[in-house]
Amino acid sequence: MYGSDADDGGGGEPTVDEAGTGGTTGHPSVVDTASLGTVVHGAAAETPTAGRATLKNEDRVERPNRVASILVAVGAGPHSGATVDVAKRLAEATEAWLELFHVTPGESATDATNPPPDGQALLTAARERVAEFERADRFLVEGESAAAAIAEQSAYYDLVVVGATTTGTVGRFVFGCTTDAVVDDAAVPVVVVESDEPTPLL
Repeated sequence: MYGSDADDGGGGEPTVDEAGTGGTTGHPSVVDTASLGTVVHGAAAETPTAGRATLKNEDRVERPNRVASILVAVGAGPHSGATVDVAKRLAEATEAWLELFHVTPGESATDATNPPPDGQALLTAARERVAEFERADRFLVEGESAAAAIAEQSAYYDLVVVGATTTGTVGRFVFGCTTDAVVDDAAVPVVVVESDEPTPLL
């Protein structure tokens, strides 16, 4: 929907007004700013794979009366499946559009001894995980910093969902210190998801 879709490599910069229009019917649910935390808590409670979902930066709500689009950071971490599951539940609760977003590290960020996962495969697995949910697109980009790419894209969405901090070279690139940086730099509220048991996409 926003930028390049992982399937066709198309492009295009979105405007905020395009959010949630991707062929859907009806309008995004109205979400009172004061209740956004309640919506997040409810989504986590209704998602069996999720242990916790924490709302950060609630004061950065751009459009307080609705959540029309959600950017989901898709990676190979142990919380990745739960992250996608919670994002889907949030989208169902708010009638929002989901953007499954993966950042492939550039050459200088790649560890030859521990190569990054296949971004296309991760996005395919994430899309299959939300198969029955129609309002979802995939977006694959290359970047030196996953956090910077997610934060930059966040301005086009109402909410960002990321996995909790994890370990390992690839894990740190996608969800480690990236999580803290996204929380610090995102233009909108961020939901940080943690699973009690590993839920990798691949």
